[in-house]
Amino acid sequence: SVAKDAIFGNDVKLLSDSSVLVFGAGSDVTLTHSDNTGLTLNSTNKIMFNDSSQFIQGSSATVLSLGATDEIDLTATAIDINGNADVSGTLGVGGALTANAGVVVDNITIDGTEIDLSSGDLTIDVAGDLVVNADGGNLVFQDNGVNVGELANYHDGSSHTSDLVVAALTQDKHILLRGNDGGSVITALDLDMENAVAATFNS
Repeated sequence: SVAKDAIFGNDVKLLSDSSVLVFGAGSDVTLTHSDNTGLTLNSTNKIMFNDSSQFIQGSSATVLSLGATDEIDLTATAIDINGNADVSGTLGVGGALTANAGVVVDNITIDGTEIDLSSGDLTIDVAGDLVVNADGGNLVFQDNGVNVGELANYHDGSSHTSDLVVAALTQDKHILLRGNDGGSVITALDLDMENAVAATFNS
């Protein structure tokens, strides 16, 4: 037993398996050797740095907590997280964000070549112009998976001609040009595909 401070000028070795370092007048903190595994800090005690706000703690039997006053800085070429990540604040990513299994924002899912909205309307609000760049030359409108209409860059069989095509894709349907006349919706022009594209003007 040593009643006062002990000073060792060289290594201190505990050569027995399951050796225990006990701290405190009430022996409330212990550091136990686990054979071929490591060291175990007892209960929910913390290993602290600088002050009590910066620590590593086994806060329960299944939860490991890392605390810091301002920031936890992880430096590595890669950080591998196997499990779900719950971020209550703002997630800032300086590089590219890769999500091969898709991205879910509220009720919007972005995955592969699709953006799906599970309910309601979708509004795209831009401060400038809205540009749709489709190198295939076709902008297709569908209703419940059925092709209804199309805006297209006309293709003459060899190349796109830059002539604009407005097409109704369902058999024997109409293309209607509509407007508002004094608060009433009117059809200014009706192109009837069923009758050899008969054109009917409102006036």
